[in-house]
Amino acid sequence: MPEINISGVWQNVKGPSDLSSFRGLGTGRITWGQPAETETSSYEFEGGTNNVDVDGAAWVLGTFTHSNYPILTPFERFTVDLYITASVANGPTRDLTITFDHYESPNRGPEAAQADEVTVHPLSAEDKWRALRFVKIGGVESDMIFEGFYSHDTQVLNQKYRSPEGKSNMADLHVRLARYNGPR
Repeated sequence: MPEINISGVWQNVKGPSDLSSFRGLGTGRITWGQPAETETSSYEFEGGTNNVDVDGAAWVLGTFTHSNYPILTPFERFTVDLYITASVANGPTRDLTITFDHYESPNRGPEAAQADEVTVHPLSAEDKWRALRFVKIGGVESDMIFEGFYSHDTQVLNQKYRSPEGKSNMADLHVRLARYNGPR
């Protein structure tokens, strides 16, 4: 099984007309909003090193942390790109961008309604969770397929991540590699 090393930085926020509350772009941790109390909201990505198989089981691309605290903000939705670098041991380095959609809840109503929601943009038009020819491993061109967010709290895999208000919430980004089968 080849070894793959993953790292990532946050870039390119879109949505709100005022982007001045976003800090940390170009790093592994971004924050936004004016805190309503003492903490601000943030995203953090921590990659790692994995041994992976093409056409094998899903593996952890990295850990996504959403610190979800009440903020004073004039917007509810935004997108931000996670620019990922994947380095295969004794092989190539590839870059991939995954766009995260964020819904900032207004923090009203029952506790369950106060969770923020995070999804990822489709990675290609043909198959909404597939990235085209992501990496070549052992001479085999492979696509990366996003399997979902595996919540550390609920231990459930979902394609939409609900992040409860008032704490830092963690989920592993599960992906798998599938053999590339030619033009689409």
